[in-house]
Amino acid sequence: MGWIHKLFQALRRGLDGDDHGANLSAHGAPAPSSSSQLGLQAVAYGSVRPQEPAHALGSRAPAVAPVTTLQRPLSTSAVTLISHTHGRERREQRGIERRELQEAVKYGRREQANPGRDGQLRWRYTHKGVVYITDESSRHEITSWRLDDAPDVPPAAIGPAGGGGGGGTAHVIVVVDHSGSMRKDDVPGYGSRTAAVYDCLARDLVEPQLQVAGGSRMEVGGVGGVGGEISLIHMQDQAEVLLRRRAPDAELLQYLRGCGGCYARSHGNYLPALKAALELMREDAGEQKQLFLVFLSDGAPSDHNEMECPHGVRVWQADPLGGVRGDGKRRLIQCPFSRGGCRALVQQTVQLECLDRIRTMGDLLGRDRVSVNTVAFGPASEDFAVLQAMSKVLPRGSFQKLGLSAHCLRTAFTSLTSSLTTLRTEAGGGGGGGPGLTLRTDLRAKGQRQEYEEHQLLINGITFDIYVDRKFLSKCTYDKDSRDLVPVPFLDTARVRIMREEFPQVKWGLAHGRHCFSEGAERVAFQCTEVVSVDGGATAYAIGPRLVAKQSKHQERLHDPKFHRTFCRTQGEAADMADLFNRRLARGPAWQVNFLPCYVYKVIDGYYGYGGDGLMEVLVEQELEGKFTKWNNNAGGVAAEPAGAGGNGRSNNPHLGAIVELGEEQDEGEEEGEQEGANNAAGGAAARTEDVPQAFSHFTWDCTGGQKLVCDLQGVWNCTDGFTLTDPVIHHASGGHRNGATDKGQPGIQSFFATHTCNALCRQLGLRPGPVGDARM
Repeated sequence: MGWIHKLFQALRRGLDGDDHGANLSAHGAPAPSSSSQLGLQAVAYGSVRPQEPAHALGSRAPAVAPVTTLQRPLSTSAVTLISHTHGRERREQRGIERRELQEAVKYGRREQANPGRDGQLRWRYTHKGVVYITDESSRHEITSWRLDDAPDVPPAAIGPAGGGGGGGTAHVIVVVDHSGSMRKDDVPGYGSRTAAVYDCLARDLVEPQLQVAGGSRMEVGGVGGVGGEISLIHMQDQAEVLLRRRAPDAELLQYLRGCGGCYARSHGNYLPALKAALELMREDAGEQKQLFLVFLSDGAPSDHNEMECPHGVRVWQADPLGGVRGDGKRRLIQCPFSRGGCRALVQQTVQLECLDRIRTMGDLLGRDRVSVNTVAFGPASEDFAVLQAMSKVLPRGSFQKLGLSAHCLRTAFTSLTSSLTTLRTEAGGGGGGGPGLTLRTDLRAKGQRQEYEEHQLLINGITFDIYVDRKFLSKCTYDKDSRDLVPVPFLDTARVRIMREEFPQVKWGLAHGRHCFSEGAERVAFQCTEVVSVDGGATAYAIGPRLVAKQSKHQERLHDPKFHRTFCRTQGEAADMADLFNRRLARGPAWQVNFLPCYVYKVIDGYYGYGGDGLMEVLVEQELEGKFTKWNNNAGGVAAEPAGAGGNGRSNNPHLGAIVELGEEQDEGEEEGEQEGANNAAGGAAARTEDVPQAFSHFTWDCTGGQKLVCDLQGVWNCTDGFTLTDPVIHHASGGHRNGATDKGQPGIQSFFATHTCNALCRQLGLRPGPVGDARM
């Protein structure tokens, strides 16, 4: 593994040639980063993802710099937030409060976002289900949105003591290992490890919660009370929720002591238990509760036993033909494609997934709201690295390694009770693919979007398929002059050049997600990234921005060489018309229309391949940062106008969402001047950025002499980049589906104008009425 360490030394030497961000100080200003924060060793060897690596490597960075003893923590309301006029209305439509963005900067998880169109560094903060994109200074708002899997009810804010929150409670979720090893009778004074755990749990964690300060009984859900609830999860091969939100009373104490006689069996699989805990937490999203996870185990996770390595071999299963080792244990199955390294890769995958589930708890419910406390109750020789790493993912966490002493276990639960009291006090204060097409059967089940950052180690066959060396053929873009794909170079940065000089054996290629995360009428979408590898593709490091790969949903289109080329040509033509529109409109960045550049990567894959040679073409774009919105479609549908922005909030198509993005504390001089100039240019009419998509579609018909109309406008908007769009439709008046199955020709053009009402921008550009007379002028 020495080459990995050398590789990261090369990466470090290349940092000075790239853009760097800045940590956020307690006063919302850039603070210098420290090389000691880089955590290169953990990343290089793939053991644990660093929890707060420096942003210089393009990974997650601390949201707030450490506060020294001379600094006072900055109040949430004092975190700087500079937005534009457009943003307030958009954010209100999404139900995102200004304070939620300030909390994201103060408490949220920070990582480097994809750069803007100008190439400048941006940060992404994730907190309580809200994603917030800022500029390099973390002061200027770019955009914000709620995660797709965020709770339906926004997580409640936890106010300071005396803040009048009222009714706040704490929910304690206890996960107890019930694997077979917990039956051992090696704890003095108890018949099993299980009996010791439940006795101490009852006496030192639950019983103290029956009394609060002053000797009054603990209220559960009472008005003004500081209530508490306890849930219990048994961790075996699968997770079993035994208790849901039980009040700490004498009946619960008796029940827990009875659990000490339960028969422990099978394996201790962490992942199902963490999933069950997360589902319990989701139910608390709309209430003022601090969430307290206690995770107790006597060893490392056992999830790897049933998992396959990247080559499809269950390397942790006993080999029926392997015989017995000298220690009496059965020999394990060997992977024929490696020399034992696959077992470590499988264990590493389990560890990363455990940490991701803890991270998800913080992202969806608040990093300041969830406390993860892990307890290692087993022999000192056991490996508790995963338990320890889990405790470090979120700011409020602890790890205690106790051996097999009941006294130490009682002391640990007493310490957790003290922490719970503190948390409870805080809480208590205050279009279609066309006819005759066959859906593919080779697509794997839809999966969740995976987290990864630039320079993170990816493992082939786990969540990504890696194509390098002979499996990777080319990266191309569509050339409108030759009307074909032409090769283009890979991403070239200072870091890449350093690696190329020091590691001649480095191979460039592509990592393609194994499971799609979204789908449309014609295509399915996968995560994707360019990579470098020095081991032939067994592992690789992500390079450059996050990408999205698109494949056809239909079998017939897999064998059609024109399918991706039509997409690229259509998007390229739309981009040319957008450039012309931007020049004619002559307004600021918020009014600009841009289409993503797209590329086609050619790889060899026997699973997805089109023919006997295994060739596969992958259409790739950069991943959009922001709330994805559809402003119009290819059948005349128009998005609702946002209420409060001069619109009535109505739409002729309920499936289309209104433009939504950004803003509150505006940069008054810049924004007011821009708006005044916009109104004057429109002859006194109140031109709005919401008018841009419809005006652009109308413009494309006018500038092509009525031959083409670009619609199905979808993507993201923010006041810095304007409209960044993808996957447009171009209706061509000649008919014949020249631009794919969604090109409806002249009828499609007429459908657009049948619902189009010319706005101030249409009048500013002097656009001609459409083919149906456009009586609404």
